Amino acid sequence: MLWTRRAGMTARARMVVGLCAGLFLGFTLASWLVVQRADPPRGGSLATRVGCRRDPTAAEVLSSGAGDPGGPASTPKRESAGPERGKNLVYVGVMTAKKYLDSRAVAAYETWQRHIPGKVEFYSAYDPTGSSPGGLSRVNIPGVDDAYPPQKKSFLMLKYMHDHYLDQYDWFMRADDDVYIKGDKLENFLRGVNATRPLYIGQTGLGNAEEFGRLSLDAGENFCMGGPGMIMSRETLRRMVPNISWCLKHLYTTHEDVEIGRCIQKFTGVSCTWAYESQHLFFNDYKNDKKGRIENLHTVGVQRAITMHPNKHPPYQYRLHNYLLSQRMHNLRQRTLSMHREVKVMSQLLLEDAAGLDAKLGDVPSLMHFTPRETAEVLTWQYLNNRQVYAAKDLQPRQAIPKAQRAGLDDIIMQMMEMINRHSRTRGRIIDYKDIQYGYWRVNPMYGAEYVLDLLLLYRKHKGKKINVPVRRHAYLQQAFSHIQFMEEETIKDGRSSRSDRAALGNVQKHHLVDKSRTADLSSIDTETVHFIIPLVGRLQTLKQFLENYERTCLRTKEKVKLLIVLFKSRHKQQQDQSSEIQKLLGTYQDKYPTAHLRILFVAGEFSRGLGLELGASQFTNTSLLFFCDVDLVFQQSLLQRIRAKTIMGQQAYYPIVFSQYDPSVVHRNSSVSIRNNFLLTKDTGYWRFFGFGTASLYAADFIRVGQFDTSIQGWGMEDVDLFDKFVHSDIKTFRVKDPGLVHVFHPQACDTHLEEKQYQMCLGTKAGTYGSAAMLSKLWSERHPQRPDDSR
Repeated sequence: MLWTRRAGMTARARMVVGLCAGLFLGFTLASWLVVQRADPPRGGSLATRVGCRRDPTAAEVLSSGAGDPGGPASTPKRESAGPERGKNLVYVGVMTAKKYLDSRAVAAYETWQRHIPGKVEFYSAYDPTGSSPGGLSRVNIPGVDDAYPPQKKSFLMLKYMHDHYLDQYDWFMRADDDVYIKGDKLENFLRGVNATRPLYIGQTGLGNAEEFGRLSLDAGENFCMGGPGMIMSRETLRRMVPNISWCLKHLYTTHEDVEIGRCIQKFTGVSCTWAYESQHLFFNDYKNDKKGRIENLHTVGVQRAITMHPNKHPPYQYRLHNYLLSQRMHNLRQRTLSMHREVKVMSQLLLEDAAGLDAKLGDVPSLMHFTPRETAEVLTWQYLNNRQVYAAKDLQPRQAIPKAQRAGLDDIIMQMMEMINRHSRTRGRIIDYKDIQYGYWRVNPMYGAEYVLDLLLLYRKHKGKKINVPVRRHAYLQQAFSHIQFMEEETIKDGRSSRSDRAALGNVQKHHLVDKSRTADLSSIDTETVHFIIPLVGRLQTLKQFLENYERTCLRTKEKVKLLIVLFKSRHKQQQDQSSEIQKLLGTYQDKYPTAHLRILFVAGEFSRGLGLELGASQFTNTSLLFFCDVDLVFQQSLLQRIRAKTIMGQQAYYPIVFSQYDPSVVHRNSSVSIRNNFLLTKDTGYWRFFGFGTASLYAADFIRVGQFDTSIQGWGMEDVDLFDKFVHSDIKTFRVKDPGLVHVFHPQACDTHLEEKQYQMCLGTKAGTYGSAAMLSKLWSERHPQRPDDSR
């Protein structure tokens, strides 16, 4: 028993001594290796000293046997990898032609080349002088020309990359001169891929519909399309280039990208990536491929892409570059805003108050920042769908989404989709935006634009079992305000503008000619006579109101105007008596103002507004400036100036938007004094009649030219809409804007039940809209239906 214990102790002692000796020897050997690595001998590379075998270069392969079909290329020796290897990620060889060096090549050099994490060189036909425009780096390879198809040029370009840069870069890219490459996205993508493996990356191609099955591709074979660019790892280039002589002797098509893919497949065993994501990362605009330019930039595809093709015209290349720089600025502003929010959150955790911009811009996005205390403080939402927006205030009730709002809506949806698909590669799915079902929009003046959207999306799963499923999602979004930005504008002074500036301004006036006061002398505009034409049946009291305003605005000021009343004489006895009174009333004003042009044109038969205006227009010459007016309108003198300025013979008709009054008994129900100011334009006193087209200013010749009124329309409405449509479909423009000097005075509306259904419904809609604003009617209902205490249960 004692012996056994001693033997055990001896074994334990030996184990401890062996462990200590091993640790000592390990630390000693490691220290020696570190010193040797820090101070290597100068007699060549480590691979040469230890006798490692070096793969032959392409030049050696070609000179040893097969040779290059175009003759031996006099190229310098391969450059050694220097200390900058960590920064040299990718080498990009750009295929171009001598005729495009001054255009496409220079555009690429001045836009995307500077952001590439590596080196970019341009390949064109051999030039003994070696000259290159704009300072771009150009490669001269003897025996290379710009003949199409550029198969020989493409293979020799890859050989040049192999011979000179194989040890300096991890990745090699072949690109066209009409492609745009995002250097930052390219770097982020390549940093996440293993460069030691043989890889061949790009947008997978099998040929178009006409060529499919005729490219001599076996089952499962493909190629990377040359347009958006193809990327090869160092290992792929090392294996393929020594065999390019064989590949050049076995060409099956005229497409150089197909033959490169075939050569890589044969000698490396890899094909172009089949990944679903590659078609988005290497973007080719097939819709505008024939145009040779990328037109629609504000899309998810452009944001997601690494390369974009084609942009054959340099101005579009600069346009794309400018757009991407603006997006980069936007992203930087978004990062700044996120930092303000982080600072405010940290301040709250530290029980401190955020100061400065952090307090203003650091609020977390929410639709509940502001709680209204009364009805007037409620921020109203506007309903919208994919095409139209429905306003809740005094705007046009339904209209196409304005251009600025559409741009903001598209931008926020694009940002949202980018956030949703941020981790799509790891999750094996991608979600595409399809449409807006409906939504609500408003602007919070303290925080920004706010949206509640019901979106139609398409869920695409490309890992495992592939499925495409349409889904609907609600999105609550806030487009927050950022820092205030100031922009200085240069003012072009008379006599100092350049010829190009004046030409540009001339083009603007040519395409947007809406105001004669910009091109003509104001004195000549003031002398033009405005011919008022009013169709009328009865309504004596309303006519008295109109003539009082007409006297105050035109007759006393001696404006150059003429008034023609087209009076329909109905068979009813009361209206016959009113016709006589109307004639006497107009005679009174004629006696008071003998030089004024006041005239009545009597018409027998049932009232027709279109017929009356057409008969009135026929009483004047074709060069007369006509103003189609209603008897229940009042106007200011400034209206006459706008009529003369905005109506252009043969070019433009003026359709002012009239302010229509609400029922005074509703608006001023709590006021003891009757308010008679017809030009008090507020959301409570009236609304802008966007749907009304009866008031118009035009020249008689243009009126005849578009086809005049449809005189078959009887009764209320429709004839004005028909005339406006005729102008819209003609080559004469319509200038339509709110006119603060023109007001429709409230009067009770009666809708004849014998009207056609469409006219009757339009009349009822107009009648309902004249009672009062929605807020006013809501208050009126609340006053007449007070809430009882038990109603809240």
